[in-house]
Amino acid sequence: MIKRILVYNNEEDRKILKQKSEKVKEIDDDIKNLIQDMKDTLHAINNGKGISAIQIGVPKQICICSWGGDEYILINPEITRVRGEESYLEGCLSVPGIYKEVTRYQKVWCSYTDENGEQQELAQGGRMSDIIQHELDHFNGECKIYSE
Repeated sequence: MIKRILVYNNEEDRKILKQKSEKVKEIDDDIKNLIQDMKDTLHAINNGKGISAIQIGVPKQICICSWGGDEYILINPEITRVRGEESYLEGCLSVPGIYKEVTRYQKVWCSYTDENGEQQELAQGGRMSDIIQHELDHFNGECKIYSE
């Protein structure tokens, strides 16, 4: 089901977006339904590249990152290694219409659990690296695009 994206310029939404997200303990039917809602919501948005569960009001460490035909569902992801830095013009679904230059790691290595409960590792550079880092910022209640 397509959900409403919370936005920083709404005071009630902002309180939720600034929360820290909890680790997922078990991939049960509720988590699978949440992932489907996130997919539906992201795919309904023209030009959306990623979404974190907190952006639809659920403070769980789940995100979807999509770029160049690749899509990853990351549960409890952790960046384990980084390389280089680059600046990108970055946007956020929760800060619509605003873009800001952000410096991020050029390449990240990440361990995570997939939607089937399997441990996975990935190494991504360029825009996918940027998207992963952006979504993981949301887990800490942060967004480098938003400024108060």
